[in-house]
Amino acid sequence: MFALSCAAFGQQIKDRNVELDDFIALVKASGYELFSYDITEMLHERYNIVFVRKEYEAGREIATSNLNTVPNKTLLTDFPESSRQEFMDGGGRIIDPKTQAIAHAEKINFGLYPSDNDSTKFMQIAVPDLMTMSRITFKLRGLARKDSDKAFFSYNTRPFKISEFKEDEFIPLILLGSSWYDERYNVFRFCGEKQIEPDMSSEILKDVPHYYVIGVRFVKKQ
Repeated sequence: MFALSCAAFGQQIKDRNVELDDFIALVKASGYELFSYDITEMLHERYNIVFVRKEYEAGREIATSNLNTVPNKTLLTDFPESSRQEFMDGGGRIIDPKTQAIAHAEKINFGLYPSDNDSTKFMQIAVPDLMTMSRITFKLRGLARKDSDKAFFSYNTRPFKISEFKEDEFIPLILLGSSWYDERYNVFRFCGEKQIEPDMSSEILKDVPHYYVIGVRFVKKQ
């Protein structure tokens, strides 16, 4: 007993440095999610990146909207000649002498975050150095409960498998979808594929009653 007591007193909690994974787990538990996509391969051409949201109910598209448009590169020659020197004098720089580019779209970040109520979720879209669009609103639909008059809100995300790139065609990237009620087991669930097929053929979509698809189109600039 004396030996066991000594061993117990010899144990102690130790400080440790907080790591990035610890922050990521905390952020996800608080309802924040981030999706990031590399688009550097599209820099060989000039495109307008059109951000698109589609809304579906019972598998049928009921609404579509263009959220914003941003060029994938900005050239010094896009500005009036009278203001180009002013841009350079103000600390601006040319990042590609060959094309006179002053900004490149190298990645897209989609951040989802909660609001102050269950029926609304927000998104931020960021193209570093070119555009940030905050508080894009997603209206969520509640599910009826058998034991309560209060609706139940539960939306989850799934990434799409990246489809083959084609100019001026919609490329789905993120699904934001509602859970559904499973009468057999008396639970709300969101089960199925971890990645959604770009042709919308994934089995999970047969059960999701309401969802949004967020994606992009690359429209070649003339």
